[in-house]
Order: sequence, then structure tokens, then C-alpha cells
Amino acid sequence: MIRRFLLLSVLSLPFMARAYNVPMTDTVRWENFPQWEEWLQPLEPVYLENAVEVSPWRGNWFVNVSGGVSAFVGSPLGCGDIFDRTKPALSVSAGKWLTPAIGVRVAFQGLQFKDAQLKSRNFQHLHADLMWNVLSGLSCSKEDFRWDLVPYVGLGILHNDELDRQPFAVSYGVQGRYRLTGRLHLTAELGCATTFKDFDGMGVGNRWGDRMLLLTAGFSYTIGKRGWKRVVDASPYIERNGRLTGYAHSLRGENECLRRNDGMNARIIAELKKILKLEGLLNKYADRLSTMKDEFGGRENTGYYPKNDYSGLNSLRARLREAQANKNKHKGDTAFIHGKDTVYMASDMGSSYRSGGFFQGNDSIVSSLPVDGRYIGPPIYFFFVLNTDRLTDQSQLVNLDGIARIAKKHELRIQIIGAADSATGNDSINNGLSQRRAVYMAGQLRKRGVDADRIETVSAGGINDYKPMEANRNACVRLLLPITDTTD
Repeated sequence: MIRRFLLLSVLSLPFMARAYNVPMTDTVRWENFPQWEEWLQPLEPVYLENAVEVSPWRGNWFVNVSGGVSAFVGSPLGCGDIFDRTKPALSVSAGKWLTPAIGVRVAFQGLQFKDAQLKSRNFQHLHADLMWNVLSGLSCSKEDFRWDLVPYVGLGILHNDELDRQPFAVSYGVQGRYRLTGRLHLTAELGCATTFKDFDGMGVGNRWGDRMLLLTAGFSYTIGKRGWKRVVDASPYIERNGRLTGYAHSLRGENECLRRNDGMNARIIAELKKILKLEGLLNKYADRLSTMKDEFGGRENTGYYPKNDYSGLNSLRARLREAQANKNKHKGDTAFIHGKDTVYMASDMGSSYRSGGFFQGNDSIVSSLPVDGRYIGPPIYFFFVLNTDRLTDQSQLVNLDGIARIAKKHELRIQIIGAADSATGNDSINNGLSQRRAVYMAGQLRKRGVDADRIETVSAGGINDYKPMEANRNACVRLLLPITDTTD
């Protein structure tokens, strides 16, 4: 009756799993997100209108040289009109355009002027100005637009050579520019500097009233990198990233449901496998179990990544306890233990071994351990971070506790083989790195009480034995038989 029930369970389980899996198909994802491939295509940049980045330090500098006339209008005014007061003037300035609309400059102007008595005097005017190009919006939208109109205002100092006066002055005016080439501009400027009334030696010294007018024309030349970098509109990228984020969240939810589903199927198969094993039907229905596992999406770990047999230590302890009990019960006898791949012999005589698959032992419990060449039990791998002797996860060290206990209790030796990934670094680097990893593991074993003379470290250098490549960054720890002398 039990066998019939098990048979029906095996046959009905695939249909149960298919029914459970129906809602979790790719159809849901494709219907919700039909354009996901288009979202991954590169976007053509869209630029904001009339928006540019601030000019870098090395860009859009200019030098302006111009000449013209000056006219002094003071208080008291004196005789003569403005044409009677004109004298030649020179203007030199240097500055930088921070944006197409905003710029700064430092200017020097001077030569001669006529005071209220129409006497010629020498003067100099040094000032710093803030400039604003009121036509910058037009120049940004039209590549062939050549005109600029630039009002400015600033602060500076006027100097009168005759009277040695240098009062504070406010400068203001307007400059017109016409682009001749990419770097050369024709300029014309009308400016004024206002200072105190006694600049020419006449008038009250604590009142504003004297003004220096300048009309000049010249050329401005751009130095360094010229032009402006336009600002990209980020809204299309933000919108697409929002859609992709929602898509990723949806996939994460579906993957979590699939993971739980696979876990449930794996538990069902494991329980059924236990029942079949107890009833002696496991071999009979092995093919059916394999087919079910494929249909449920489950699969064995068939990759090349080295696996730690964590059950090996527990199995080893169980064999040691059994062997100890048998030795105490049959002390002095010789027993042959036959395994699938090896043969073991236990005796109270002298000890020796050979790599042909068996060894003879003495009082030591080592005589009951399975031997594969020089090694006892399964290898245990420890994995490291790239280009370091630091473990990827410190919790791996818990495996060393069992290894250290067995080695100390039964006086076994330990071999540590350090390795590095040959896909990164050269031979010199990998040789040193693999040696440091082996030395690190040896130090951890010494901390757990294993004598240093029982630890053997080997450097394998760069290897390419496993996939993925990260698996080659390891240290392999194995137990070895103790070295003893053969006595007659």
C-alpha cells in the first residue's frame, strides 16, 4: 500500500508543480514592459534654450586697446564748451567673460585733460568694472549675430599729476562691439568717471561734481579657448531612469517569487527522495526525480567552482569514534576495512603507509582514516579578495576550528596551498600573493594551537583551474599523515 501511495505521489507531483508555476511566467513581464529594449538605447542630447555653462578659467579672456579723446566737466564749469575741453586719451583693458551676458575687466585710461581754466593736465584712471551684455540672448539664438551692447559700472582711482591728487572715483558707461572674426572685435566706448569737486584744484573737496568723459574706439582680441558649452536637458534621462527603476523593482519581485517557488520544489523533492530511500525505491525512480527537477527549474551545481565538503569533518569525527571503539575492543588484532575506493588496515604494530590506497597503523587513531595518496579527508578551500591576503568573508575561518582540533588530537600534519588568479597580475606578483595567502592561513592555525612544525605551506602561484576566475584566489587546506620512521 505504501509503495502504491509513493508511486502516485511521484506521478502527480509534476502536475502539482506546473499548476503552482502558472502565474509566474515571462508573459506578465513582457505585457507590463513591452518597450524595455527601447529604454536601453542611447538618448540624443537635448539642450536647454539660451543656457550655457560658466566659462572655465582658461576660456574667453580678452584684451582691448583703444584711443580717443577726453573731456573734463568740472565744478565750477569755467569758460568754453565741451569741444574746447577735449584732449587725446588712451584706454587699455583686460578681462574675462564668465557667461555670454556677464563679464569683468580691469581698465587703465589716461593721457591729458583740460581743467576749468582750460589748462592741460596729465591724468590716469585705474578702475575695475562689471559688464553686462544686454544682447546676449540674441547672440545665443543666432549664430550669425555679430553685435554686442555692454553697459558697465565699476570703482577706481583718478590721479592728477599736477596737484598729486588721487581721489576715489565711480566709473560707468557703455561699450559697443562688432565681431569681425571669431576672436577679433571692433569696439567703441563712451565712459565717464565721477569724483570729488576739487580734483582739478577748484571746488569743494567733500562733494561729488567733477567728471571725466572719454570717447574711444579700438579693437578687442579673445585669448584662450573661446565659445560656450551648452547645458544638456536632464529631464529625458530622469524620466527614463524612473521607468527603468520601476522595471527593475518589478523584476526583483518576480525573481523573489520564483526563488521561493524553486525552494519549495527543492524541499518537496528532498522529502520525497528520503521516503523513496527508506522504502528502497530510490534507484527505481531516480530518472523520474531527475525529470521532475528539470521541469521545476532546479539544477545541480555543475560549475567548476571548487566546493567545500563541509560534511567531511563530521564524517571524519564519526569514523574516528568508531575506530577508537573498535581498537579498544579488539586491541592486538588486525582488521581489514574495505571501502569503495580504498582499503584500510588497523594494527597495533609499527606504522607506515604507501599511496596505493592503504596504509598500516599503530596505536594512533590515524590508522583508521581514509587515505588518498598523501591526504586524509576532503580539501577545504578558503577564498580571498582580489590582490590581498584578506578573506572574502571572515566567517570562513570557522572551518579552521574543526581542522585544528582533529590535527592536534591525532597529531596530523596540515598542508596549505596558496594560489592566485593568473588572469590578473604577472608571475612575480602572483607567486608572492599566493605565498602570503598560505602564510596567513598558517598563522590562523597557529593561533588555534597547531604547532608550526606540523604546518606545510606551498605557493602555487597564478592558476586558472576553476571558473569563475574568482575561485582561483584561494588557499587549499588538507590533512596529511604524520611522518614516522619505519622500524624493523
